[in-house]
Amino acid sequence: MLMIGIVAAVVYFGQTNRARTAQPDVIVSTYALYDISRHLLAHDAEVQILIPFGRDVHTFEPTPGDMIRVEKSRLFLYSGAGLEPWTEQFRTFANAVDMSRFVRLQKRQMHHEDVQEEGHHHEGAYDPHYWLDIDNMIALTKAMVPLFAQKLGLDAAVLHKRAAAYIDRLKVLDGLYRKRLSHCALDTIVVGHNAFGYLGERYGFHVEALSGLSPDRLPDAKTMAALTDLVKRKKIKTVFYESFVSDKTVSSIAREAGVRVDVLQPLANITADEIGADYFHLMNRNLLKLHDALECR
Repeated sequence: MLMIGIVAAVVYFGQTNRARTAQPDVIVSTYALYDISRHLLAHDAEVQILIPFGRDVHTFEPTPGDMIRVEKSRLFLYSGAGLEPWTEQFRTFANAVDMSRFVRLQKRQMHHEDVQEEGHHHEGAYDPHYWLDIDNMIALTKAMVPLFAQKLGLDAAVLHKRAAAYIDRLKVLDGLYRKRLSHCALDTIVVGHNAFGYLGERYGFHVEALSGLSPDRLPDAKTMAALTDLVKRKKIKTVFYESFVSDKTVSSIAREAGVRVDVLQPLANITADEIGADYFHLMNRNLLKLHDALECR
């Protein structure tokens, strides 16, 4: 495997000087929002992710206690665009902000199981995994500065400085992706869950998935056969699944085609083993795997 340098220092989110409280200043719904918030707020305010680490964002169901915590927090930032159907009950709260209104959304790519998913979790016309586009991460970072300044009463100049540093790191990460994925022998990855469309669009590769935008939909036999044939025909050597979804169907394709199976992280949430790593570390880990899977120089 070709080793690729990690962009900047990895930020570890362990215990801070502030004790974890039952009523944080900011609650967020997804890991990407959590990562930006932690970098911008530092020790000036407490941010918590509502979904426990290791839980799937699509199927999470908040408890009555979660609802009380959200309502009492000063800000609740949720990803939106149909990602978290369970946020419907929070959207009338005065402190709730749909962060998808600050980004560019990509139209859904209707293929394989997507047609069968109408009426399921991802009902909208757009792919909700928008944080995998660096420009959207930059837009989210910029949008949080006035929110935190106004709603939390924090120093806007300090927030702008932290945002600028975070955005600089995002731009370096983007440059590294463009460089490492610019000359590749293959042009397609096969994944269990169709969460990587923004990456594919930005860096010029195709994404074929067993299930559509909702990972809990099981593929039919026709889809399994078609993707197995595609893997063989394109001489793909690695197929991917994600940690929160069973690898059973992906592993079945891998056995049939005689290829490897690996994990690709869509960053809606992280596993217990990934606690301590930030967005940049995990995106670099994805880049290593994409670089190898696409056989890039």
